Amino acid sequence: MKKKEEYSYFDEFVNNSKYIVDSAEILKETLINYSQEKLEENIARVHKIENEADQALHKMRNYLIKDFLPPIDREDIILIGHRLDDIEDFIDEILINFNILNILKIREEAIKFTDLLIECANSVKDAMENFRNFKKIEIVKEKAIAINVLEEKADKLFEEAMKKLYKEESDPIEIIKWSTIYNCLENTTDACERIGDCLEDVVMKNS
Repeated sequence: MKKKEEYSYFDEFVNNSKYIVDSAEILKETLINYSQEKLEENIARVHKIENEADQALHKMRNYLIKDFLPPIDREDIILIGHRLDDIEDFIDEILINFNILNILKIREEAIKFTDLLIECANSVKDAMENFRNFKKIEIVKEKAIAINVLEEKADKLFEEAMKKLYKEESDPIEIIKWSTIYNCLENTTDACERIGDCLEDVVMKNS
């Protein structure tokens, strides 16, 4: 008789973080080779990834309902799942806004932001890969700090991008458009930071 495969929340967290990395890379690819046709195609690609991530989160919730003894508090499992989902949703929102706002030309600062976002996404994945060892507090804290450092860089880039936008752009419509884009990018890196903070809180609770 075949042994029932054991469900692992930690594996699922890693899988969901991989979705985030894939979406961030599609975002970068979109901006590097920017065209309206390619934009719509890549929005569809990220939508597909987002849907897979949503299904994985739904499966996790269903399993959690029946799980007698999860490895960490149920509330923490749900929160981490939602935090990961938030990042995926924000990346999707960035691409949608490029389409809605009819962005025709990409600014250099947006490219720099996507580079940082990919770093943040990979740091989140690295943190999730190490989270199964959550009782090794220093390892998890180290990964959380790495995410926070990248988020601080993103904050600085956001300030520089906004300052340059208001200094060099005279068209108020373009200012509104790019303010929206930059805010979406910053919201995404902020969401990455919230994952790091969340993991630190969990290890403190279980230390």
